[in-house]
Amino acid sequence: MHAEHRKKPRSKAAGCFLEHEGSFLIIQRNLEQAQGGKWGLPAGRVEKGETEKSAVVREVSEETGFSIPPGKIEFLQEIIFDFPEKITDFFVYRVNLDSKIEIALDPREHQAYVWITGKECYARDDLIKGLRTTLEKTGYASAGIV
Repeated sequence: MHAEHRKKPRSKAAGCFLEHEGSFLIIQRNLEQAQGGKWGLPAGRVEKGETEKSAVVREVSEETGFSIPPGKIEFLQEIIFDFPEKITDFFVYRVNLDSKIEIALDPREHQAYVWITGKECYARDDLIKGLRTTLEKTGYASAGIV
């Protein structure tokens, strides 16, 4: 490794597929946010002292108003994104819902939501960085629900 090669910052994030009958929830970032107008899973940074699982439960609650019942969350996999500006360890979870949940977006963060199949989501060109790769690696890109 060359001396001029600076180490990129590294962080952890966690996201969740909230699934119901072949579709899952994606939310659209508020235009004032980074990647404004882009669509992604309920997700966010893992804070210091938090587990990945507790971070995803907190983020889903903050971003959708939904409290994941204990025992309903399933870990799918960890994906390492080597973005030009940083490295992110992304922990992907899923929750199989008995019914579509009531969504309460925080308007400071998100402006819209939609229930979508994996194929429909993968075909979009307005997704947040990393979501297409996440769909591919988890099998959602080619199917409804895995």
